[in-house]
Amino acid sequence: MTYRGKYLRTLSRRKLLQSAAGLAAATALPLGLTGTPARAAGGKLIIGAFADGGLTPFKEKIIPLAKAEGFDIQFLEDEYGVTLEKWFVDAQNKAGQYDLYLLDDPWVPQFGAADVLEDLGAAGIDSADTDWIGPLIDMGFWPPRKGPRIKAFQDATPKLVTVPFVGDLQTLTYRNDIYGKTAPATWDELIAKGKEGVAAGKIKYPVVFRGVTGNPIVTSWYPVFLAFGGEFFDDKWKVTFNSDKGKAAADFFVSTMKQNGPPGVVEFDSDQEGAAILGGDAGAIIQYSGNAIKSDDPKQTKVAGKLDFGIVPKVEKAIAQLGIFIAGVPKSAPNKANAVAFLKWYTSKATQAKLSEAGSIPVKRSAFEVANPGNRLIPIALKQLDAGAVPRPRTPDWGKVEELLGIELNKALQAGSGGGAALDLAAASVTAYLTKQGYY
Repeated sequence: MTYRGKYLRTLSRRKLLQSAAGLAAATALPLGLTGTPARAAGGKLIIGAFADGGLTPFKEKIIPLAKAEGFDIQFLEDEYGVTLEKWFVDAQNKAGQYDLYLLDDPWVPQFGAADVLEDLGAAGIDSADTDWIGPLIDMGFWPPRKGPRIKAFQDATPKLVTVPFVGDLQTLTYRNDIYGKTAPATWDELIAKGKEGVAAGKIKYPVVFRGVTGNPIVTSWYPVFLAFGGEFFDDKWKVTFNSDKGKAAADFFVSTMKQNGPPGVVEFDSDQEGAAILGGDAGAIIQYSGNAIKSDDPKQTKVAGKLDFGIVPKVEKAIAQLGIFIAGVPKSAPNKANAVAFLKWYTSKATQAKLSEAGSIPVKRSAFEVANPGNRLIPIALKQLDAGAVPRPRTPDWGKVEELLGIELNKALQAGSGGGAALDLAAASVTAYLTKQGYY
């Protein structure tokens, strides 16, 4: 699954939070779905999704299984750029056009804060099942169970408003004729051996990444930042990404990585970075699974057989960014009972095993251990999850934070220096924005 879209679109804060006032003070809300039947007659289910290759195994292999179980599924796809607003309006207006949204996980705080999704824990989805991958099920709660919370939800009890649907995260793809069969463990090793590959005429540059402002550059910098031990915020939303560790990561990114990346990397997005690794020019890349699994397809790569997978390189840590499909049931869903029954079936051990065999990264640990996973990235994904993987900060305002940070990182990347200073500028802008939004 690729990371969807160039930018995370945001709706107005007023629209997102207009129904949140007073919600945090509530100690109990109607459960709505408690006691509903396992499945209503006919099993009708309307699923809304954005178009993404990461859902292909689900569409091709799992939907037929669901239909055999009695679910009458209508699968409606839209372009990524329109789905956030379209579904949010549907939920806010109680239009009842969908039974299930397949959300991009950074949208969970926006839908959660607006109180437009069902409490799936109350509906019988067991979040305490030890087969869940911990960081993934944590992403389904609003307010978050861990980390800072926005003020309106400071004392609210976390509810399972979404359920992990397709797991995804960043991993390393590297050339085994440059680095050998063992992935480079550190960023220094990745750069040094990559340079040897350039000198030997095997590749043109050691590393490739996205440099376009906004989401692309922040997503590429994120695992570097985490490798250096950086943290975005403290538990009171004070900006901490411009700590000494954050600045060291930014300086490394805009100088060393740029120097060892392709010309024009400042303008690279997913298509350009994918072409660089699949075309044989780059030695290594950190990417999501949608592009990574193309590595074995001779129709999509010139270097099939020369690309292997590993966990991301470290400085202090080897932590990747999580970015998953996650499912929510709108309160206005016309077939709520069917939606909940489907999610219970879909997240069962047996169905998750089928998802893994179909080639998607599952959300239950047992499914990573099937005898024949559908692609060889799946066991590496589990290794990365166990080594460390974190989502983006859980706030409805993440899109704006990412935009402000991305602008300054892109400027520094253009200059080839000044990463630390760029973070100070971004920190000032983000702090001013969050102050205006009432975070402090």
